[in-house]
Amino acid sequence: MRLGWAVPHARHVVVGSTLVLVAAAAAPAAEVRVLSGPGAASTVTVGAEPGVAIEDRTPGAKPAGAPSGPASSGETFTGEITLFLSGFTVPRPAVIEVADPVVSTVRLFPEAAGTTVTVFVRQPVTYSVSRPSALGEIRIEVHTKTRPLTVVGVTPRGRPRIAKPKPTGETEVAVDAESLAYDQASNTLTARGGVTLTRGDTTLTADEVVFDRTNQLAEARGHVVLSDPQATVQGDFAHLNLDDESGWVENADADMHPGEYFLRAGRLDKKGGPQYSVAHGVFTTCQCGGLELPSWSIAGRQTDITLQGKGIVRHMTFRVKDVPVFYFPYFVFPANTQRESGFLMPRLGYSNRRGFQYEQPFFWAISKSTDATIATDLESAARIGIIGEYRYTLSREARGAFTAAYYNENIRGNTKGTLEPDGTPADIPESRFALAGHHFSPFVGGSKFYLDMFAVSDDLFLREINTFAFSNRSDLALRSTRFTTSRTGVVKAWGEGYAAVETAYYQDLIDPQEVALEKLPRIEAEHTLPLLGDRLVAHLAGQAIDYQREQGYAGLRADLAPELLLPFHLGRALHGSLSGQVRETAYHLTDTEQVALVVPEVGTRRFRAAPELPRLDTDHTRELGQIHGQLGTELARVFTFRHLGLEKLRHTIEPEMQYLFVPQVGRPIFDVKLPKCTGASGEKPGNNCDATLFSEAFLFDDRDAINRRNFLSYGLTTRLLGRGPTAAESTGAAAPAPAPVDPETLPQGLSAGALPDFVGPPAPPAAAGGAPPAPTVPRELVRASILHGYDLSRPLVGSSHASDIDVGVRLTPLDYLGLTYNTTVGVEQREIRGLSTGLFVREPWWTPPSIVRNFQSPTTVGISYRFIQSDVNRSAPSPALESPLLNSVGVNELDGSFYLRLGDYLGFTFLSRYELSTSTVGTATVGPHFLERDYLLRLISRCNCWVIQAGVSDKTNPDERLFRVQFTLFGLGSFGRTPVPPGFVGFAPLAQMRRQGVGPAALGGLYQ
Repeated sequence: MRLGWAVPHARHVVVGSTLVLVAAAAAPAAEVRVLSGPGAASTVTVGAEPGVAIEDRTPGAKPAGAPSGPASSGETFTGEITLFLSGFTVPRPAVIEVADPVVSTVRLFPEAAGTTVTVFVRQPVTYSVSRPSALGEIRIEVHTKTRPLTVVGVTPRGRPRIAKPKPTGETEVAVDAESLAYDQASNTLTARGGVTLTRGDTTLTADEVVFDRTNQLAEARGHVVLSDPQATVQGDFAHLNLDDESGWVENADADMHPGEYFLRAGRLDKKGGPQYSVAHGVFTTCQCGGLELPSWSIAGRQTDITLQGKGIVRHMTFRVKDVPVFYFPYFVFPANTQRESGFLMPRLGYSNRRGFQYEQPFFWAISKSTDATIATDLESAARIGIIGEYRYTLSREARGAFTAAYYNENIRGNTKGTLEPDGTPADIPESRFALAGHHFSPFVGGSKFYLDMFAVSDDLFLREINTFAFSNRSDLALRSTRFTTSRTGVVKAWGEGYAAVETAYYQDLIDPQEVALEKLPRIEAEHTLPLLGDRLVAHLAGQAIDYQREQGYAGLRADLAPELLLPFHLGRALHGSLSGQVRETAYHLTDTEQVALVVPEVGTRRFRAAPELPRLDTDHTRELGQIHGQLGTELARVFTFRHLGLEKLRHTIEPEMQYLFVPQVGRPIFDVKLPKCTGASGEKPGNNCDATLFSEAFLFDDRDAINRRNFLSYGLTTRLLGRGPTAAESTGAAAPAPAPVDPETLPQGLSAGALPDFVGPPAPPAAAGGAPPAPTVPRELVRASILHGYDLSRPLVGSSHASDIDVGVRLTPLDYLGLTYNTTVGVEQREIRGLSTGLFVREPWWTPPSIVRNFQSPTTVGISYRFIQSDVNRSAPSPALESPLLNSVGVNELDGSFYLRLGDYLGFTFLSRYELSTSTVGTATVGPHFLERDYLLRLISRCNCWVIQAGVSDKTNPDERLFRVQFTLFGLGSFGRTPVPPGFVGFAPLAQMRRQGVGPAALGGLYQ
């Protein structure tokens, strides 16, 4: 007998999803595969590189202690597994949503030193991570933590709560008890005292069970517990028909799997087929272990449910602390365990610019492999819009999603604080739209086809409309982006290289679209060949691009660059490499009119076509060579240090020297001063008069900007690493270390280097006769570096050939404290040219309540300061012709985040970005001011079954103060719009509070 409303188990079905990231130039490709099958663990395979180092940042992870076997293993109750692949970087962040029973999402996020891979799971799991294979594949095997008849807590009535058993598929009946009596005449078995009856996936325990073997009927009395993969039901009496899985349980308490729903009923009936009847039932997701009444619940006098159909509740009441608040005489709800069409929870907000904002999404389950979401967006003081999102999965390796949005601004009064780059009020069109999407699928000969699309109707669309931002960081990135990019192509990779064909279209949101370069198309290939027994490496890279635009020079560019690399090691004392490259670049222009940077006497610089300048040659070539060498060593010593939870310290000194030579490269440079404005017709001050035109010929991208170098750089890095005691060295149990922090949760300018490394508790001692215990993982406590350079051929700063000095310091002495400081100092002028520093500290002594799921976080402070000198390149010697390019606006910004934990169930966050300099916007002068401020408040129920979040956001350009509130009931959904991005600093993720695998969340998208 099965009692429950969970999704039925798939039989003999293999589900898989694949995501491939394609990088430009020499960046590696990353492939993610998720595979599950009957009776097997879900397996996530990440395609990386053979030598990549794996750091398991999952709380409680157990790194490997031997050179063979898994890289790490562990278990997680936090809903995610986090790995850091050091030295392997993907080109851009990416997310793959899968319809796997265990794994819901896999996310890849590039960082400065590698890539963070996060696997989100739907329930507590155990896992193991393999070492990279010869092909660079990393396998993450994930197992659910279900066990037969495992006591996991107590019910509100004080009974033991039993976890669901593992499915077996068997049909024989097995009975175990203290005493058994058999009546041969009636073929009835009576069992008493700790009775356990098992049939297939169903297990029944009770004080007494009478089993009619002829009719397969069982009656159980006293502490009845009925468990199967879909539910665990407890009661006083049960009557069960094991053949047709019908029957009833009196005074029933039911835990539904896997959604953590709880149902209490005077009588719970399962009728023939998938039909259920509940008398005097109370439904909730609040499980406080009997400590208190549930915060919320739904009760009904009589409930009839047909799975894959609908449920009908008569005399329904919504209760708070068991007190009725709302009453409905008749309520109908869908009881389909699969995705089903219907309205989703609305989103609410209010701001001074938009007025009242209401978004109402509707989910459409088109088929098993396709669905869509359609939403209306009403902003009472700004616009009316409609958004459509279509998602599909064609096969295990072919999937995609596309979004289209249209907004009408007819109800808008004025631009209300939105400014153009020159400080003038923005001109907003009445009709606005956005298109975005992606597609990926296999192609001919093992290649991959991809399509990424992103386009908007006007330059200010992303700055004004907030529907597409999922977090504060993505909101800032969208509002400040310079280009939108749409691209499609085919890529084929093999062990030693790759080949790719791509067409890309860029929409310029700042400068005129007429001078934006498009790649129509780009063809490139790379191949590496080891020589002389891997003592020498040959590398060949080639590229051909057809650059086109509406106005200005455009045409074909071909580039070929063979290279030889000689790595060497002189024992353990010295290591380095020497490489030589030659490059041939050829140009054939189809349009020879120049494009110039217009530098007005007063105002904002912009690009435009420049017919005033001489036209370029149709054909042009460039030849150059490059020599690069590096040399380094390491000096190290180990000390005993039994303080701060450490056992050993390792101090290293790592000097390094590099040399780069590029011969003189010549490019035509033009500098033309336009005439003074006279007031004549057609004159545009700052555009065709009272300005200077600056242009460099044959400059499409960074390959064309290669400049002369004869540069020697040298530096020194020193590190201090600490290791905790091993199991043999430890004299007592170590306190659990705090969980690591996601770099996305940091304030905008705080470097991930300010985060202390996560170190788990000491490894347990080895069993007698077993393998030795795994060593504890060392972590970096202090890092300091200094770097300087000298150009042998040309002055770099003023008349000096010496470069500025780069200094970096990183202090992470404790698990809860981190500090970074990086600066560039100009020795010639004795001034600081750039500086960034950050501090991160969190509350070390707080641990979350252990009897319930937790959504609280420790008190956390993160602060950063960034400074870049105005016109920072002015001190570099350069021809007068290049001087207009050396003008730059500096940065003087203070960013911070502060989360205050007020007990276990209340928290407050303040986020800010503050500009310390005086700036000019148009003709107005603005002093130091806040760029952004966010005030966030969260209230969590004691049983963590509901959360209220409220927040106010204050932004500039556009000038807006936005208020949002969201109310979330665990297992049911959210009403309103969250003011907090998932996982933001000080806020534990809310992914566990969403019902997984049902609705659009199963495939991802805007409305999850």
